[in-house]
Amino acid sequence: MSESPLRFADLPSADEHRIRARLRPRPSRRTFLTAVLGGGAAIGLTSLAMVNRAADTARAAYWQDWTNTSTGPCATYARDHTERGIQCGPSPMCRDQRCCWKYRNGASNVVGWHKHAPGPNGYYLHRPDDCWNSTYDSWHWKFSDGNTWRCSDGWTCSPSGSCTKSICPWVV
Repeated sequence: MSESPLRFADLPSADEHRIRARLRPRPSRRTFLTAVLGGGAAIGLTSLAMVNRAADTARAAYWQDWTNTSTGPCATYARDHTERGIQCGPSPMCRDQRCCWKYRNGASNVVGWHKHAPGPNGYYLHRPDDCWNSTYDSWHWKFSDGNTWRCSDGWTCSPSGSCTKSICPWVV
């Protein structure tokens, strides 16, 4: 028996779609792991930012701010005090605002409130729930200059450890 010669037309045709899919370059393991780890890091950092934002909101909600300028802590002496040039009542006030937190919120500090951090000549402490009836952490004071000030209570402590009450005045 003699076999007939094989002709090109007799060859089966290949499925071009499957061949192209096999020839498509696939990412290496390194590329794949880099993409997975990069995505995980982005999700993690976003989650931390959301947690920090929620913590700042919770801290601000925890610190009670008396906002009525004619009742509460200011009812008895606000009217006379504004004429003497003191923004926040009879307690010692940080006139240079060194005891006020001026940077971004975080680490037990909120912008415009009495700071809880070291200072140039000692240490500052916030006095939570020590303002009026052991409930509020600050009060608002309508001053004769037309501004309303937040008066946040705290302590100013010397390097030797002695502390005196102090107030952070902050325009709100």
